[in-house]
Amino acid sequence: MNIWLTILGMAIVTYATRVIPLLTLRGQPSPQLARVLSYVPPAIFAALIVPALFAPNGSIVAGAALYAGLFGVLVAYFSRNMAITIFAGLAAFALLRAVGVA
Repeated sequence: MNIWLTILGMAIVTYATRVIPLLTLRGQPSPQLARVLSYVPPAIFAALIVPALFAPNGSIVAGAALYAGLFGVLVAYFSRNMAITIFAGLAAFALLRAVGVA
C-alpha cells in the first residue's frame, strides 16, 4: 500500500508542476518574464555539457573532450552555424583521440 501512495504522490507532484504554470500564465508573459525565460535553454544546455567536458569521470581532467569543446565554442562563435559547430567539435574530438590525447 505504501508504494502506491508514493507513486500517487509523485504523480500529483509531477502533474502539478506542469499544470500550475499553465493556469497562472495564461496569455502572453510579461516582457520581464519573457526575458528571464529566454535564459533557461542556454542555462540547461550549459548544465548538461560543462560537467561532461571538465569532469567526465568525476574529477577535473584536461583531455580530448575539453579541448574539442573549447574548439567547438570558437567555431560556434565565428560560424553561428550549429551543424558546422557539431561537425567541427566531433572532428576535433576524433582527431585528438587518434593522436593520443586522453
